[in-house]
Amino acid sequence: MPAKIFLSLALSVIPLAGAEAALDKLGAMGDSLTDEYWDSGVSTFASNWVSQLVVFRGIDFGPTAAEAGVGTWGEPRNLGYEYNWALTGATSTTLLTEGQATGCAGMVLSNGVYNAVLAIGADDFDPKVISGGAYFNIYYGSWSASEIQSYVNQTVSNIETALVTVKNAGMSVVLANVVDPGRTPAVDEFYINANSRNSVSAAIQSVNAGIKNLAQKYQVPLMDWYGLMNTILGPNTDLNDTLEIGNVAINLRGSDTGATPTDAFVSDGFHPNTVMQSLLANLVLQAFASGYGSTVPLFSEQEMLNNAGIAYGGADTLPSEIGAWTNYIILPVLPKFASLAVAGTNVVLAFTTVSNQLYLVQSSDDLAAGQWTMVTTNLPGTGGPVAITNTVPLNLPKCFYRVRQLP
Repeated sequence: MPAKIFLSLALSVIPLAGAEAALDKLGAMGDSLTDEYWDSGVSTFASNWVSQLVVFRGIDFGPTAAEAGVGTWGEPRNLGYEYNWALTGATSTTLLTEGQATGCAGMVLSNGVYNAVLAIGADDFDPKVISGGAYFNIYYGSWSASEIQSYVNQTVSNIETALVTVKNAGMSVVLANVVDPGRTPAVDEFYINANSRNSVSAAIQSVNAGIKNLAQKYQVPLMDWYGLMNTILGPNTDLNDTLEIGNVAINLRGSDTGATPTDAFVSDGFHPNTVMQSLLANLVLQAFASGYGSTVPLFSEQEMLNNAGIAYGGADTLPSEIGAWTNYIILPVLPKFASLAVAGTNVVLAFTTVSNQLYLVQSSDDLAAGQWTMVTTNLPGTGGPVAITNTVPLNLPKCFYRVRQLP
């Protein structure tokens, strides 16, 4: 019987794969929520989360095309920051065909960019696309349940392809789920039936369930952009009117043309104004802090308002409105040994699991040698503890075990 059995427990923070505490260089993939607002006609008064992290936190997204003296980076980056591959109007499909994922992944070797944000999917449900558009067809009941599920599956598959591409390049990735456009003023005013909008929300939630599984499968932090925006804007059947930030009322049904920065959206009634984009910026910072140990400070409520040219109202009021930032960061659940029993030469190990994931257990009798032997692999998770039995030699002085989730 072995004299000593040792278990290797999982850590609560994802092992760093290149992310630096200062979050020095950062790449991005996505759509108009992530693409700089410079081509949208509102850049004179509104800025998105990428621009705010560059200007107010010194995050390095690379030079603009003008700063690099190249005129343009070409599609999809155009005039923007070198490491920001997001493009207005991009879907999960065009993100792949336009080379966002491969381009961002290439930044590891060419520019030493080891960190990235992947936030795509909102334009997969673009309400402005009428003929063949997912939002339009689901809202009006034109698609069958199987057609909706097929679309959901393809969207999740596209996002998985992009995630694997940058993960395999060695990037520390933060993933975002899909926001629901149905709660914005522009969509609410055009698609007026709240119950029909809820049908689209259900499809988006199905995509987000798939994205959550991807975050667990590939062990990356997930930003719940959907949950944050739904908390702020309210349900389709009873939309909220205001959000208090720094004791200042932000008009959630307002569309700013450049004169009212306290309006939550820019002139199209669809894209978030500066102060709302600060909320997304904070989730990005919180995700890298919770998942990879980054120490870049979040924006205070006073900073959020000041960044948008709004005077601070003298008191912080956001926590009572949305709760803690960490509520919107979902970290992957790491397996941990739950119990150990030794009977003769049999060692019975139980460890925690997540449903729909596969696990392996390895053993070693000499950590210094760095050699691990497979005990079992491709073991399905159940959502609860799973037990295995390993038979060891009678004269083995010590044995170490570790458990890992397979990608």
